[in-house]
Amino acid sequence: MFYIVETKDQLRKLLELRKEAMYVEVIPGNYNYHPRLTNSLAIYLRPLEMGQGYILPISHPDGLGIERDIVEKVLSKFTELYVWDKKEFLYHFVLPNLTDIQLLVALEKYQRIELPNPPKTFSFYYNKYSGHPEVNKMIPLTKLYERCDNNFVSLRPFMDFDKDESFSFYNNTAAKVFFLLEQSGLKITYQSFINLFKPNNPDYNVSENITYTYYNLYNTTSRPTNAFNSVNYAAIPHKDEYRQAILPKNDKFVEFDFDGYHLRLLCNQIGYELTEESAHKQLARLYFGKDEITEEEYKQAKQMNFQALYGNIPEEVKHLEVFKKIQDYIDKLWIEFNGIGFIRCPISGRKYTEDLEDMNPPKLMNYTMQNLETSNNILILKDVLKYLRNKKTTIALYTYDAILFDYDKTDGDNLLTELKDIMSMDGKYPVHYKLSDNLVL
Repeated sequence: MFYIVETKDQLRKLLELRKEAMYVEVIPGNYNYHPRLTNSLAIYLRPLEMGQGYILPISHPDGLGIERDIVEKVLSKFTELYVWDKKEFLYHFVLPNLTDIQLLVALEKYQRIELPNPPKTFSFYYNKYSGHPEVNKMIPLTKLYERCDNNFVSLRPFMDFDKDESFSFYNNTAAKVFFLLEQSGLKITYQSFINLFKPNNPDYNVSENITYTYYNLYNTTSRPTNAFNSVNYAAIPHKDEYRQAILPKNDKFVEFDFDGYHLRLLCNQIGYELTEESAHKQLARLYFGKDEITEEEYKQAKQMNFQALYGNIPEEVKHLEVFKKIQDYIDKLWIEFNGIGFIRCPISGRKYTEDLEDMNPPKLMNYTMQNLETSNNILILKDVLKYLRNKKTTIALYTYDAILFDYDKTDGDNLLTELKDIMSMDGKYPVHYKLSDNLVL
């Protein structure tokens, strides 16, 4: 069978293949563009156990073109589709049978993998037309096929990795949550944003004064970064001029911050109860043995709490009940890690094994806490997104212990109260919010 599938008879023969696992890759208009701003030119499809792949052209001039909904129906017929990046693939086809290859590697090997360099033809066209939204239409379909074939050969060994018990949490829940987070984008004052943030090429992820972010999920702790086109959206500078360049699309920005989030997550694990009052202040009273805490004492207490959170409990507070429990928790993790060779994180079930280099008790505690934070946030974000589904208010940005909403007043005043209840898990993790006309919060 010829590798370009473009007639009904060829499609029928393709579907006669056993409904086995397949590798699938989308060929977009331009590989540099944010997937929100590019289209699907073709699909590369290859059975894992066959020596040949196939290209289904959708809108590439070298092929007759198959309607997109027909391609989607074809893809849905196979039991499992291995993709390089599930979140990115969802921009093109929302299918239930996707397995994220990068995730398999991240869970098994704690590392990121790179795709091989594309054929030299790509250098010529991308050097000359890198900003063209459909530069891949200029590249012959044979060369696009060659690139996909090379990618498959490079990735094929990883498709044999077993799915860890935490795989479903990340593949089915996290990927969808962060895909939905990216949809609304951030409104910008165009020229200020370009001058200050200096993206490589604004066209790659800016359209109609909206810049689109991209959460990168394949880190050892599972804590996502958020960067695209040389702009780090997870670390926007605090200078006013940077933050004034980002505006709400609706009426106001509303930022919800968790109170002493890591501390509360840990106390929940060790069974130490905290009230809704400031978590850091509650422990500060224990440190200093008094009810009224000065601002300086609060800062000192907060610093000690952070040291303890990451496995280095200050000597002067080790006798306190809460820190005895924290130390017991650190010791328990370390004993388990050395005894059976791994630990599993709460909520996600993510495994940390002896394959991680230079592991020690504080580092293991650090990894566990960051994973717990991210996993709990994924569950919260899932509930928030479900609540906002039929509303105009959207999530603009997520940054670890805070969520920024683009608030539309027509959703009503109760929306903020209800969001507060969802995020706090009915008071378990208290949150506070503030409103602003830009990111100067």
